[in-house]
Amino acid sequence: MNAQEALAFGLANRVVKPGTAREQAEALAAQLAAFPQAALLADRRSAWENSTLADLGEALRREGAGGYRAVMDEGLALAARFAAGAGRHGDPLDG
Repeated sequence: MNAQEALAFGLANRVVKPGTAREQAEALAAQLAAFPQAALLADRRSAWENSTLADLGEALRREGAGGYRAVMDEGLALAARFAAGAGRHGDPLDG
């Protein structure tokens, strides 16, 4: 399967020019690292722990229970910083 087929099948979400894979991967990593970490960690944990469940309702219940408090605490703190003026015009909320 080539890259375009993988993209068409949904096995990839982007295709980059030959020779730019590492540069593009590092740029994507930097984008992901800028997101709220509690949410990313909760999503990662949920994907790992719930990937074998056949019952979608159970997977969603577990996801909600798994990191809800930490994600909400982080989100509320960032929302308060934004309301106070941080994060405007592309500036990061965490720096």
